Amino acid sequence: MRVGVAELALLAGAFAVCPAESAVRMHLIGGRPIVDGVYLNSHGPYRFLIDTGTSLNHFDPGLAKSAGLRPGFRSELVTSIGMAQVPGASGIEVTLDSLVVADQRFLFAGIDALRESYPDVVGVLGQEFLSRFDYLLDLQRKRIEFGAREPDAAKVRTPMRTVAGRPVVATNLGGLVLDSGVNRLTLFYAEAVALTHRMITMTGSVPVGMIPSRLVIGGHMFWHGEAVAVPRPAEDNTVGLMPASMFRTVYVSNSDGYVVLE
Repeated sequence: MRVGVAELALLAGAFAVCPAESAVRMHLIGGRPIVDGVYLNSHGPYRFLIDTGTSLNHFDPGLAKSAGLRPGFRSELVTSIGMAQVPGASGIEVTLDSLVVADQRFLFAGIDALRESYPDVVGVLGQEFLSRFDYLLDLQRKRIEFGAREPDAAKVRTPMRTVAGRPVVATNLGGLVLDSGVNRLTLFYAEAVALTHRMITMTGSVPVGMIPSRLVIGGHMFWHGEAVAVPRPAEDNTVGLMPASMFRTVYVSNSDGYVVLE
């Protein structure tokens, strides 16, 4: 899932300094990383999805109202298949374990489809939060570790660029968004023999098919199998979505603009 917000061509906010040993336990549900113990302006704890493929943060509108979080702006929620105007608020403090990040923006929408599958997940921490840190998504040990580290020379290091506030990695298929909120490799403007499934996003659904594919990054083949084929282009002209769950570990260096994949 993703959000494209016009004013987020460059994400605002200073790069955060992490306390020592800033590691947070994750649950992997359907390949998606979930964390407990998120507080917004000291309200919580809440269960959130960690979504590298989403620009802003999201929160359940009913809980936002009960927590006294009042909308202060309206913004454009853009997905692969459409867009909508939704309310949001800024200046929200997010606490996750030992991390405290001030002046965060949230949209009070966009989680209906998520809650259908995961009713106890009430929000999403996207790049508005994640871009403040260097971090390691350790999907094997089920934890996210915040803070800079020396890259392992034995792993694949590749440049990362930002498109509409989201991390994009060059692959044999083109530029793919690194997206921990999806669990299948997804290719836009790809034709399948038959449309056999439906892709559900924050703004609706669209019929899709499946096509054989393989993923090569930096000369290393990471995956081969069936990818989701969406017969229409993405709003931001990216080629597709690359699930973080395809890897054992993903290190994102926002400070130096690269990712390390294993």
